[in-house]
Amino acid sequence: MQEQIRRTIGQVWGRHCEAFTDALAGSIDGLQNLLRLDEYHRHGHDPAELARGLGPLGASQLNLDSLSQTLDRGVPARPMEPERLARVQALLPTLQEMKEVWASARVESAQATFDEDEREILRRAEAHFNRLAEVFRAIRVAQLEMRSKYDPSTHDPLFASFDWRRLGPGELQLSPPFLVTADVERGGRAILHKALGLLETGMPVKLLAVRASVGEDLERAAGRLPPAVTFETLPLAMRGVYLLQTSAAASDLPEQLLAALTAPRPSVISILGPRRDEDESAFRVRAERATRARALPVCTYDPDRAERFGLCLDVSANPFPSAAWEVVALEARDPDGTVTSIDEPFTFAHFAATEPDFQADFATAPEVADDLVPLAEYLQLLRRQRVGKLPFILLVDENHGLTRKVVSERLALQCEERLRVWQMLQEISGADNPHVSRARADLEAQLADQRESQLQALRQQLETEAAAR
Repeated sequence: MQEQIRRTIGQVWGRHCEAFTDALAGSIDGLQNLLRLDEYHRHGHDPAELARGLGPLGASQLNLDSLSQTLDRGVPARPMEPERLARVQALLPTLQEMKEVWASARVESAQATFDEDEREILRRAEAHFNRLAEVFRAIRVAQLEMRSKYDPSTHDPLFASFDWRRLGPGELQLSPPFLVTADVERGGRAILHKALGLLETGMPVKLLAVRASVGEDLERAAGRLPPAVTFETLPLAMRGVYLLQTSAAASDLPEQLLAALTAPRPSVISILGPRRDEDESAFRVRAERATRARALPVCTYDPDRAERFGLCLDVSANPFPSAAWEVVALEARDPDGTVTSIDEPFTFAHFAATEPDFQADFATAPEVADDLVPLAEYLQLLRRQRVGKLPFILLVDENHGLTRKVVSERLALQCEERLRVWQMLQEISGADNPHVSRARADLEAQLADQRESQLQALRQQLETEAAAR
């Protein structure tokens, strides 16, 4: 999985560096042709140049001095101004040097880790983007010179202060990315909080966090709400940041990474990856369970997708995107061998039941207890209504029988947080907007009343006609 991520990053880097060298080579060829044309305008009619161009036969059959004078009178010379010629000649070595540099550039030169000092990361990132700005500056100047559009009085002040902030979206989309990576064992909130400082600069850095687990270190007092900032809620705080959250087991991971790495703005990429020594098949099962339990909602927020905020967010890759939880059928056997099936919401606790980090958060439920409440119902209660109640979930044990497991308050808080985050994503994306649902219900009620009124009127009409007959 990690190798696939590195391969995709390397492909993006190589493709953009190749585009850089091609653009620089095109500018170099254009300026060299411009100098050749200028040389012809200056000396193309000289007898020596005519002799070299016409070859031995032409030089022996023609009077080159007379031909030179005739051509000079017929076609006026149009050489470049000395200032323009000096600019073009000075620009060519710069373009050639840039071409050689980017032809041999390595992806490691534009990478950092979250373990480094934040100021050092910012310094390296700004240096990288300013190097990109120098390339685009040189290409822009070359294009202006080739079209005879460069005006020193206008363009010299403009290009004197040209840095990465002057780059357009199209140029940023073609630029080799600067990547800041982190491998974290747990949810990665500390990484996200540190990333906020990098994102506030506006530099189009790409922040990649590969997480081995979706659990959080929630050492908080009972009843205290979890922090508001998560990977999924990042677009609410920073509308101009591209967000991708997915797992390394996603079939379209290379395409998703490509879109995030080439976005012309800062990007945050959160990927669920395998644990150490976890085989691929086991990880794929765990990643699929994490998505189903809303532990890791697959979402993409692209600010350039549309003008409206809700249309920029896509959660359609999740199973049953309009439901709070996916409802699964738990099949179990009674002691007499009878197979029974019970529908159960697949909550975050059901996912956590198979995670080593959460084994201490489960306890066997007593056989008889009036205070047991299904977890999905427990999460809908107010805080004061939860007092004295024990949330539980149903699981299939190793003997294929149903068992009830009591969920700890710590895990119930995480379930509540995951549910609230998922509901927020549903509302923003339109997958389950309460305003739309209320309007639909009102419209359905209105249509039902109209149908009932029409049926009543038709019934009375039929009764009247029957009485008349």
